[in-house]
Amino acid sequence: MTIRRHEAEVASAAPRRRTALGLLAALVLVAALLLTATATAAPRPRGDGHAVSSASVASLTTNSTATASVIGGHNATIETYPSLAFIEGLQATDGYACSGTVVAPRVVLTAGHCVEDLASSSLVEPQLVKVATGISNRLHIPQDKISDVERVLVNPHFKPSVLHGDAGLLILTQPVAATPIALATKAESSLYEPGTKLTVAGWGIDNRHAATIPNQLQAATVPVEESKRCEKGIRRIYPFLDPSLQVCTIDAPKFHITPCHGDSGGPAMATRADGSLVEVGVTSMGDATCKPTSPAVYTRVDQIQPWVQSWIDYVESGGPEPRVRVPKAHLPTLTRERAEELAVLLLIETFHGRFLHGQEQSLRCTRQGKSRLKCGVTWWQGPNDYFGRVNVFYAIRHNVVLVGAHYAIHWVNDHCYFHSGHPASCRVLTATH
Repeated sequence: MTIRRHEAEVASAAPRRRTALGLLAALVLVAALLLTATATAAPRPRGDGHAVSSASVASLTTNSTATASVIGGHNATIETYPSLAFIEGLQATDGYACSGTVVAPRVVLTAGHCVEDLASSSLVEPQLVKVATGISNRLHIPQDKISDVERVLVNPHFKPSVLHGDAGLLILTQPVAATPIALATKAESSLYEPGTKLTVAGWGIDNRHAATIPNQLQAATVPVEESKRCEKGIRRIYPFLDPSLQVCTIDAPKFHITPCHGDSGGPAMATRADGSLVEVGVTSMGDATCKPTSPAVYTRVDQIQPWVQSWIDYVESGGPEPRVRVPKAHLPTLTRERAEELAVLLLIETFHGRFLHGQEQSLRCTRQGKSRLKCGVTWWQGPNDYFGRVNVFYAIRHNVVLVGAHYAIHWVNDHCYFHSGHPASCRVLTATH
């Protein structure tokens, strides 16, 4: 997939998020659509028009666009890293998957860009996020390991334009059995010294060239890089590094290991003197192609620990409610590619096999505004010709950006309409919403 970047990021820098892989199979995207009525179009004879390629349809029913996770890592188990959490969600501009850590029975720490849509500034809706804990293999997730989310929170000091303070929290509806990980405090600055060995962990593609997705949790160890060398190594793609808020790693001199897309929100863990693991970083961003020769950047946990602890105290112990930041949502640009994907998803949801197994599928989208496109569609399946329009748009409701669509699709018997000599007598059926 093309890694989506917000306006202030430069050339190759990108957050470490990736496309959703299946935990949210029950959350059908079309269920989030705002559905109304639209205009109609005229039928065309078979063989006329620009066909949608089979790959275009297939890409919407498979996970061929997923991006990557720990490069150069090894298989790990949840027994070794019991706090690890796998996160999937849906938002207006995409589906996504991230990593995270259980920091209290009902509190999961992740990246800010995993809970705030960078394209629209809106928070992800809690009901469209699921969290899996206590699992090593993402393809074998028992239902009792999947948690609902009650509340989505973003660090009040998160600055999406430069990815400073990139941290967020998911408050679960019920406590989980996973062992919470300890968080580094401001008294533990020695854990950020250059050369300190950090373990990063997550799920996703482990080979940036082959784009293969391992089912098993991956982990690897990388050293903290000296801040000046890190700034120099990453300034071409990310000139905003702030050593007081961020820490970076690079696997020098071997350059085999780096976190990548899908590790967003996952932990960078150090080992305390007593041998226990402590989370010192939240995976945030790096080179979009996940080159191990480029530094990876993490949010410093010691700088966000007081905020996280305040929410742990509130949720688990009934302490005072901390300050809440709710970003003001704005309409993002709806790309033609995304509009086509959403239109096809809607047609699959509405017509099922009549569209999936159709012939000469043609879909042409024209821009009607920054966040609205109109797509004309034709295809045939069996004895019928299908034709009509799908309008796709973004809309803001209750400060949340939602995908909207309205359509009118008609179908008529091909032989009757084009070959009987009496097209006006042919019955035209219509589906609108």
